[in-house]
Amino acid sequence: MRYYCPRCWRDFSEDVTRCPQCSIDIAEFLKGKDYVEKLIIALGHPEPKTPIRAAWTLGKLGDERAVEPLIGLIEKTEDVYTACAAVTALARLGTARARRFLRGIAFSHPAAMVRDTATQGLVNLAGRGKTRSNPT
Repeated sequence: MRYYCPRCWRDFSEDVTRCPQCSIDIAEFLKGKDYVEKLIIALGHPEPKTPIRAAWTLGKLGDERAVEPLIGLIEKTEDVYTACAAVTALARLGTARARRFLRGIAFSHPAAMVRDTATQGLVNLAGRGKTRSNPT
């Protein structure tokens, strides 16, 4: 089992109270943070599957606090799968800010897969809007 510091992402083989790299008190750093805040922190994890799982979960939870961190993840990651997971989460959140961002990257993101995911997310949002306004 590997353990990670939630601030500097240094990994270590045993559960420690203080990070050997940056010296933060790990329990104190996480104290008072709810599940969504911990998932937002996990978006920065260096293990590639962790940010993908965190983005997916944030999208499912629907908490708007995740919008800006997800946008930040898309802007900084070079991994198209991570970016697509964050795009999908933004589409599920569907806030005005998320929609504006998705419209922008649907045409401008350098990766076709991310552009396609953003486009599909916008289509899904449009479909949900129609369903809500016309339940029949």
